[in-house]
Amino acid sequence: METILKENEVNQKVETGLIDCDVHPYLDDFNELIPYVEEGIQKHMNIGRFEKNMLSNMNAGAFTFPKARYANPNHVLRLDAITPNGGVPGSDPVFAIQDLFDKHQHKYGILNIGHGSMAGYHNVEIAAGYTSGSNDWLYDRWVQSDPRFKMTMSVTPVAPDLAIEEIKRIGHKPGIVGINLQCINIPLGKRHFWPLYELAQEYNLPIVLHPDTEGTAEYAPPNAVGPASTYAEWHTSLSLIAQRQIMSLVCEGVFEKFPNLKFNFIEYGFSWLPSLMWRLDKNWKALRSEMPWVKKLPSEYIRNNVRLGTQPIEESFHPKDIVQLIQMAKAEEMLLFASDYPHWDGDEKDQAFLHFPEELKQKIFYENAKNSYRL
Repeated sequence: METILKENEVNQKVETGLIDCDVHPYLDDFNELIPYVEEGIQKHMNIGRFEKNMLSNMNAGAFTFPKARYANPNHVLRLDAITPNGGVPGSDPVFAIQDLFDKHQHKYGILNIGHGSMAGYHNVEIAAGYTSGSNDWLYDRWVQSDPRFKMTMSVTPVAPDLAIEEIKRIGHKPGIVGINLQCINIPLGKRHFWPLYELAQEYNLPIVLHPDTEGTAEYAPPNAVGPASTYAEWHTSLSLIAQRQIMSLVCEGVFEKFPNLKFNFIEYGFSWLPSLMWRLDKNWKALRSEMPWVKKLPSEYIRNNVRLGTQPIEESFHPKDIVQLIQMAKAEEMLLFASDYPHWDGDEKDQAFLHFPEELKQKIFYENAKNSYRL
């Protein structure tokens, strides 16, 4: 009997810790991708022996990696996270372990590539080649360096057939725990994505949406209603994108079609969740004849299939109000801790959750992510 109790104590210890659902690895230099991309892509991107410095300042004739049109007036990266050798914050996995994991007792950190995607780029063959190379670089340099690193694999949403090829190529590799789809100007509920969702459900991998392509390249939406004027406006409006995408997923019947598929929205906040669910529920009751495939209250689908990263956590007028809001939305099982390391607006668990009850913190810090990412 005593042995069984000790074993239960050990198991209880194993089931605690911190799972960080948003850690950003960065290339220190694009040339790190040379071993992972074919010469045609190197030539297109002007890297390695194909570098063409004489064209770097021209607005035509040279490839420019898709860039966000809004610049943080300070810096998007934490300058206190510059690596010991002066490298880009987030470019050294050993230092990231010391600077993040060891300080906050991480059990796992889920890597969402930080140096940018080509998800909205018009040349899908180049985009897919770059994406595959970035996935392989991330796996070799980070995931294989420490078992605490897990990663989401990027795919090319403009071309679902190429995305499916990439999932089949590496989706079963240990350490890959999600599909980083990224936002383009096709709503997530459209049938364009359904073959990809079918495979994701088969592979038991959640779909992860994270701000990246908004405002970059040809197929990326600038904002929910049009381009912003400032970084502050753009950054605040990201939550509108998550709301619009969740509406699309519900109303197009994706959650009915793929009941076991999770959609994790990372870095869009969550305080908007109650009003979204209440408004959708109300409208569904009156208008469900136009979408008979939506057989349950929208809020039921959302609670079952949607997960939301906590960062950047909203700072309510009264600190405990945010806890009441979570309870109002019945969202205790929906929230995933995200530090957003090494970004400027990251959240630390010891500061952002001071007024959260212990049971809720346990769910946010560990249990919800463990279930959603099938860790």
